[in-house]
Amino acid sequence: MIRFGGLLLAMLGAALSGVTHSAPAPAPVSQGVAVIELFTSEGCSSCPPADALLETFVADAQRSGHAVYGLSFHVDYWDHLGWKDRYSNAAYSRRQSRYARALGLGSLYTPQMIVNGTREFVGSNRAAADAAIRQALANAAPAQIRLSTSFQGHEVTVKYAVEGAPAGAILDVAWVDAHAESAPNRGENQGRALRHVNVVRDLRSAELNGAPTGTIRVTRPEARDGAVIAWIQAEPAGRVLGAAEQRVPAR
Repeated sequence: MIRFGGLLLAMLGAALSGVTHSAPAPAPVSQGVAVIELFTSEGCSSCPPADALLETFVADAQRSGHAVYGLSFHVDYWDHLGWKDRYSNAAYSRRQSRYARALGLGSLYTPQMIVNGTREFVGSNRAAADAAIRQALANAAPAQIRLSTSFQGHEVTVKYAVEGAPAGAILDVAWVDAHAESAPNRGENQGRALRHVNVVRDLRSAELNGAPTGTIRVTRPEARDGAVIAWIQAEPAGRVLGAAEQRVPAR
């Protein structure tokens, strides 16, 4: 782990080829959700174990049906150290910085996991991650989200309906590529075969302002298997109140 100094979506739509993807009914209010945000980089030699751990959690959730949603945010502050991460985005570094301020951290680091916006730890720490996920699932999610998605080229139209979200809450909607691979020829991971899951390729946010329905558009850069993941936070870098996912195969 290397530290760096410094603080930094029920409706249907017309889909491509007439296909529309809609989510099942939202989970009961009594069910908890766990949103796992992994801040990682292909330029960080400590990150592959955390990437592998997130892959385990995503696979377990798909098998079990538990409301666990993993997102891989690739930060950009490693890009000048020999290998530019093609999934990196300065906006994700800024997102991590907001968490650092909210959680009272003095620096940014990778790999970092944050569960439901409130618990952070080194991203490869399985024990800490298991405990945070168990606690998140054990507590009722106060808000619910229903999603429907449609596609036109690379544009993904996400229609959402929410319940239980307070005015001023933030809705985040991300397009994630289900899987990605890379083989750096420079930098700290030179010669390693890297695997990623649920790589965030686009992220849009909206303040709900009490409105129960709306539309957000995100972009998927390539026609790959992926998903729309949406979650509600009490405020930017705040507690997660509810979440939902719509997985979409490549077409």
